[in-house]
Amino acid sequence: MPINITSMLKQGYSRSIKRNGLMLMGIIFVISVLNGVLGVGVDRWVARQQLTTGSVQADPTLLVPPLGASIVSLVLGIALLVVSIAAIRVFVSDETERLPREYFTRNMVWATINLFIGAIVFGIIVALGLVALIVPGIFLLVTLAFWTVYVAVEDQYFIEAFRSSWGLTRGYRINLFVLGVAVVLLTALINLVFGLGDLTSGSFAGDIVALVFAQAASAITTVFSTAVLATAYTELTTRDDEEFGETISEDTTAGRPAA
Repeated sequence: MPINITSMLKQGYSRSIKRNGLMLMGIIFVISVLNGVLGVGVDRWVARQQLTTGSVQADPTLLVPPLGASIVSLVLGIALLVVSIAAIRVFVSDETERLPREYFTRNMVWATINLFIGAIVFGIIVALGLVALIVPGIFLLVTLAFWTVYVAVEDQYFIEAFRSSWGLTRGYRINLFVLGVAVVLLTALINLVFGLGDLTSGSFAGDIVALVFAQAASAITTVFSTAVLATAYTELTTRDDEEFGETISEDTTAGRPAA
């Protein structure tokens, strides 16, 4: 039985605008803006200093601001990764009001490391598929779509998560491809609307305004796409459990002696 794409999009939207969905948007927005402002500030500082090898050798302290900004940016990047994992856990659950602390702490180091390494491996695999004939890359994108959910929710190692996603998507890959295209189109539309902020870029203040618009769009689309992914995962795992239960029931009935 095919999945209802329209229903999943509606459910994803519905979860996104619940209280904790909006809270996640706010957290992602703040972290992203801080990271972006830091980057813009450092770029302009470096441009004013006109750093050269000679100037750095004469005054090594000139490297302190860029290095400090890099460390802060790394910390913010890790924080964003943690929030992304927590968001998956939130949307897979029935919680719509709070952001439970355990979603941000449970086995988080393991999940973060696996998500980071897995993302690199996943990116390489998909890139190779796209370079090959495009179709294999798209196939892998769809087939391995739920690996992040298995890492975040089921605490699986990323390779095991690849296998689990492969099995879960079997029989639904065309539907999931269409769902993915729909999410991409909606994401592009939102980015197009918020992209009007780029019209203000040029000055420092204008760059900040453009950054705020861009990160607002990113926060909205990130939460929405995560909610849709979690909704699809919940739907497919529920079906998988039901089919497994029916198989067990049939096997038990078949093995029962006749009266």
